[in-house]
Amino acid sequence: MTELEALAARVRFDLESAGFTPVAPGHEDDPEGGLLVSVFEDLDHVNVSWGMHDRLCEAATDMQDAGRRGEDVVVRYETTRAAMHLALGSILNAFGYRARPHGLGFGHIIRPDAQ
Repeated sequence: MTELEALAARVRFDLESAGFTPVAPGHEDDPEGGLLVSVFEDLDHVNVSWGMHDRLCEAATDMQDAGRRGEDVVVRYETTRAAMHLALGSILNAFGYRARPHGLGFGHIIRPDAQ
């Protein structure tokens, strides 16, 4: 097991202990959402993110595509996504990881030297 794989395993264990439901390996596009912990060997980091169930995501996307950004489902989607991103980062830091937000959207990056 590489250093990054060991780090990812610790992150998964800690976040599962905090109550996050993980997406099973190989099911990263799971429509039911959950915790995603991915190893990026070439970038030397572990990426941690949380995805919501497709039913909320798709409903919000449909409303946004129709130009109806003020609909309740869009507000619920955006609020849930932002709250979970903040919570995930706070929990990672509480467990001693120096997570930093991913620069391209939601999620957090943890480097092996930043624990």
